[in-house]
Amino acid sequence: MHKNGFVEGAAIAYIAIVITKLMGAVYNIPFYSIIGDKGGIIYSYAYSIYGLFLDISTSGIPIAISIVISEYNSLGKFRSKEKAYRLGLRVVLGVSLAAFLFLQVFSRQIGGYFLKDMTEGVSVDEIAFAVRAVSYCLLIVPFLSMKRGYLQGHKFLAPPSQSQVIEQLVRILFVLGGSYIAVRVMHSDVTIGVGVALIGAAVGAVAAQMYLLRAHYTNRGQFPIRGGTERRADPTGKILRDIFSHCATLVLVSITMSVYNLVDLKMLLLGLHKLSYDDEVAQLVSSIASTWIPKICMIISALSIGLTSSIAPFIAENYAKGKWKSVNLKINQAMGTVLAVSVPIGIGMIIFAEPVYRLFYGESLYGGGILQLAIVVNVLGSMTTVISMAMQSMNRGKSACIFTIIGVIINTALDLPLIYLFDAMGIPAYLGASAASIVGQLVTMLLLLASLKRSIDFSYRPMVSVILRTAPAALLMSVVVLVFKRLWPVTQGRGILLMVQFAAYGLAGALVYVPMTYRSKVLSDVFGKRTVAKVCRKLGLRKE
Repeated sequence: MHKNGFVEGAAIAYIAIVITKLMGAVYNIPFYSIIGDKGGIIYSYAYSIYGLFLDISTSGIPIAISIVISEYNSLGKFRSKEKAYRLGLRVVLGVSLAAFLFLQVFSRQIGGYFLKDMTEGVSVDEIAFAVRAVSYCLLIVPFLSMKRGYLQGHKFLAPPSQSQVIEQLVRILFVLGGSYIAVRVMHSDVTIGVGVALIGAAVGAVAAQMYLLRAHYTNRGQFPIRGGTERRADPTGKILRDIFSHCATLVLVSITMSVYNLVDLKMLLLGLHKLSYDDEVAQLVSSIASTWIPKICMIISALSIGLTSSIAPFIAENYAKGKWKSVNLKINQAMGTVLAVSVPIGIGMIIFAEPVYRLFYGESLYGGGILQLAIVVNVLGSMTTVISMAMQSMNRGKSACIFTIIGVIINTALDLPLIYLFDAMGIPAYLGASAASIVGQLVTMLLLLASLKRSIDFSYRPMVSVILRTAPAALLMSVVVLVFKRLWPVTQGRGILLMVQFAAYGLAGALVYVPMTYRSKVLSDVFGKRTVAKVCRKLGLRKE
């Protein structure tokens, strides 16, 4: 293994996450065919709850460990670094056990929270079974996140990224094989198939953990545990304070978002029920919006996930050493990357929203419209995620947490009013929840940007410059793709021809967008001149 720089680390993380999320998105095509709409609803509700408790167990501690280890390493405090990791493992063990027991005991109450007075569609018992099944993953997955945080804190970013691909591959094989055998071979109820599929997260985590343990052991000489600037580790209390000072806000932000997702799901169910939508339709729409659409949108949000996993230790180290210019550069570089990559991908997905959804899940009256607004939410959310992580890495997590909560409150407050307003205006009512999410994300992002300006005199000029130089390329790309779409209309099927068309449309857009952003120096400013020059040499192109 070798340590990775910021741009290299971000690229590795992004490529791995894109591969992982594409695998996850593509496998949903056969998986959804196996479990059907009913299974999709049960899976959606159980996974939403699992996401909340997984965030409680893993969202803060692993990233906090990454930040603390990076800080301790930069100061030569190797004994304290190792002690921090051991303490983090103990904390995660306690939280994971508590979360597991809670889901086992209160699974029926959770099912009742979602369905309340709905008498048609899926039942409380079916949701409770799925919740109990997925709760076992909480005994395994959090420890995988801890090992990733440990390696990332040492700036070894490739193995954690590679482990994500391994985890996803093993999980997919188990999910598809297990659910197919349960539903199609053994002819069990679809609820059993969903339960088997949910266990797949634990199986994938075991495979990835074994890979990381081996990588760590075979390269153990690169992880100093003694020497440095200290003879003995810091006191337990001090290390715990360092960990919790970073993870408290991380946990609160992540939990806030997960709680919001659950509340948003409930508000959508409630609003559609009050507007006399059939129970089956309300459950289907809510599962599409909360689980299946986000799986497609991970193609966009994967970039911000990759950036946050690589940006945190670098900003923490530069901030600890008072390198303000480097902090400013890293944040601008991260946001510029989101703008330069996520925006054109998002535009393409908005143009082809209906056939994109059809490719993954088949014909739907609701999927295309929800996907279009969800893409806007995800682009804004990607920016918000990067800025929030940067602030938390600079010990300004309290502000990030407050702004996130403000955005969530606004979002939640607007859910039902916009659902009813859209219905009164003749617009599909379920789109009101997506519109509320856009407003909430926009408010949070603007508050975060304003806080960055006040706290470290952050300069927006590089980001604004990227926007101004990217906009013409994105506009021309859209025109070219729309013309191409007009000349070669999208097929009505969901087979190989549709995928070939998407590849052709994407290539046409890239042939316009990439050269324009290259000539306008956007690629050099975002990814670095050395990185762009290296890619150009490999492609046989001239240097800038």
